Amino acid sequence: MLRIVPHGFIVLILLSSLACKASSKGEIHGINVSPDGKLLAVTFVKDKSFFIYRIPVDTGRASRITQNESGEEGGVTFSPDGKLMAYSYVPTDGHQRIVVMNVDGSSPRSFAESGTANLYATFAPTGTTIYFARSYPPPNYHEWDIFSMHLDGSDVRQLTHENFYHISQPSIAPDGKSMVLLTEGFDGPHRIAVYSLAHPERPTLSLQPHVPGEPGGGPIFANPQYLPDGKNILFMAASNGKHGFDYDIYRLEIATGLLDRLTTGNGFASDLCVFPDGKTAIFQKWHSAWHGTPNVGEFYLLDVSTHKTRPFTVTGLN
Repeated sequence: MLRIVPHGFIVLILLSSLACKASSKGEIHGINVSPDGKLLAVTFVKDKSFFIYRIPVDTGRASRITQNESGEEGGVTFSPDGKLMAYSYVPTDGHQRIVVMNVDGSSPRSFAESGTANLYATFAPTGTTIYFARSYPPPNYHEWDIFSMHLDGSDVRQLTHENFYHISQPSIAPDGKSMVLLTEGFDGPHRIAVYSLAHPERPTLSLQPHVPGEPGGGPIFANPQYLPDGKNILFMAASNGKHGFDYDIYRLEIATGLLDRLTTGNGFASDLCVFPDGKTAIFQKWHSAWHGTPNVGEFYLLDVSTHKTRPFTVTGLN
């Protein structure tokens, strides 16, 4: 489930395999925040079992809401009204599909079965449309584009036609008119691309902000997403640190290109997710094993205004 890209960076954006400190025998895959900011949703992996968990922000006490006995789940996200969740499911004998269920885990229904991979489900602000990434059938399974469908699985449409080697989960602007995502071609660098959802044939903006101390081979980005004002983007970028790359958090003003560094010296970090009010973000920092491989992740909350971070403890993952 790891994706190796140029520069030797292991991209673990949505499906990152991080052992959670709450359980030394499990792994966390991704983070998403409910519209009211009161719940987190993650995928927890243990002994080759993949389950979706909800985590109340006020307690940090996780509870499991899916019961699949086989296959893999990941990339859970909330609907705008907080009543539904969507995630990707990979059965043991089939291809990835999008599953939509009630927020308590009831009434799951599968959509977008296409004989290939479907990932990164994201609701439109109206709640009536789901955007997602789809790859092409083998041997072109590394070619990705963004698709959309109605909430009932009908009217599946291809929006982009660029056959990207890698793309991230799309972030939809608060007004529903555009989306931002990380893109990477087979021979091209990482870029943060903004697309008009009315005319998504080509990006309206292709951004490649340069951060201090970025890798010599070019910038490495992850998790770009709109802030609630629709004028700024929060994202992670790699820079040279004391013990390898630091994956820090930056804020980019779209109109001016002004860049604000919000963290310094994170070391290995991933899974950035912004709370709906834009005041807080959550992400994971990694600790490394003796041979240097990141193997334990911890949650941290970031105050976007003051740039202060603090640990967020999670229990109950088992």
